Amino acid sequence: MHLVLDLGSSSTRAMIYAPDDLREPVAMVRAPFSFDVDEHGRSEEHAVDVCERLFGLLDALANEASKLPPIETIGFSSYATSLLCLDSGGAPLTPVFTYADTRSAADARALRSRIDELAVLQRTGCRVRANYWPARLTWLARTRPEIFARSAHFVSLADFLIRELTGDLCTGVSLAAWTGMLDRHTRDWDAIWPTELGVSHQRLPRILCDDEDGPMLTAKCAARWPWLRHARACAPLGDGAAANVGSGCVDRSRIAVTIGTTAAMRIVAPASIAAQPLPPALWNYFVDGSHALIGGATTEGGNVFAWARATLRLPADDVLDAALAALPPDGHGLTVLPTFAGERSPGYAEDIRATIHGLSLKTTPLEILRASMEAIAVRLSTIDAALRGAGVADAGAQLVASGGALELSPTWCQMVADACGAPLVLTDATEASSRGVVEVARWRSCSYSAPTLHGRVFEPKLSNTRIYRAARERLDELYGRIVDR
Repeated sequence: MHLVLDLGSSSTRAMIYAPDDLREPVAMVRAPFSFDVDEHGRSEEHAVDVCERLFGLLDALANEASKLPPIETIGFSSYATSLLCLDSGGAPLTPVFTYADTRSAADARALRSRIDELAVLQRTGCRVRANYWPARLTWLARTRPEIFARSAHFVSLADFLIRELTGDLCTGVSLAAWTGMLDRHTRDWDAIWPTELGVSHQRLPRILCDDEDGPMLTAKCAARWPWLRHARACAPLGDGAAANVGSGCVDRSRIAVTIGTTAAMRIVAPASIAAQPLPPALWNYFVDGSHALIGGATTEGGNVFAWARATLRLPADDVLDAALAALPPDGHGLTVLPTFAGERSPGYAEDIRATIHGLSLKTTPLEILRASMEAIAVRLSTIDAALRGAGVADAGAQLVASGGALELSPTWCQMVADACGAPLVLTDATEASSRGVVEVARWRSCSYSAPTLHGRVFEPKLSNTRIYRAARERLDELYGRIVDR
């Protein structure tokens, strides 16, 4: 049996899976929460609260777990790029700074002014941006120098929880890659950033190797949860890496595309891909030491749809998607740059904002929405083209879609398939992240190949693909005018 602890951005969950059936957990408990945020870019949660929440979930599972076979592994799926400072005894000195905290944006800009960002991208697989550790550590040293000096360890949230459970301060190559401080060629901590930032390797958690047995629970924790006394903790995974594996996207034949609040495209490839140049539109994270995760993520997705629903006079939900489907592709005369919250992939112009060009007195709210959805599909096609053009993805790679926004809109699924010119499967798989954690844990003991996909298939309409390619050229021209001015 396998225990998965899922550290999400809106809930913490604990699930038990049977090794021979990963379709759904045999037991699951969850606890909702929300980040502490403000208008200045703060996005935090408190490590002690997370620990108490997680331990409460383990207590709640005890009765059910006592009826099941022994737990073999404890796996973690976590939102990535969190940062927590610990003192020499392992106690938190700061809140957990989440991926959404933007207070280090000015520090990221200052670093970019004196460092070759594209050289950093080739070395670490990550840009110099506010959501990665180099900018955050610089911000911490500038704004809280006494805390920075006292910090004996800089860790991710999952690393802290593993230490609380096992007493061992360690991480996995997956979460380490998301910090922006991993050398993507060696899969070890980067040699340059620590010197640049004044952070020795001793202040970073050790990285578990793929063939290394994970730590076991401390005596205190084993006494509290005897059903876990034989389990070993696995290297934690970033939630995007776990979701790719859990949705069946485990090789170059499949590209995972997700549209939730934001959007992303990712592919799992052999880690040797890190020897190749990385296109500027993409990042390079990892699943483990043998499997790279290559892709790009945008700031826009379902959040743009939600803005339109709240701002424009649109049809009722039960008829909205059919009304969108009735409009011709790119027939509205609009060019939309949907970067309401700035830009990540493909251009990383984080200070730009959205633009709607071509409005007339005849433009309807429905056309504005369709144009915005098409713009997101077109921007995803740019990431798709980078994956295929760099040889990361197979030329005929299939798109595997998930995410609440796509599940609610078959029309949007068709837009993405058409824009990319590739078949798209809207997978009916559930709990992809937690299943992916178990699959990666099993890679050590058995071979794994891409499973058969189940779900609705959207074949690209080549006439629409040509239309969207022209729309992409128009969007790229508008983007260039705005960014270069």
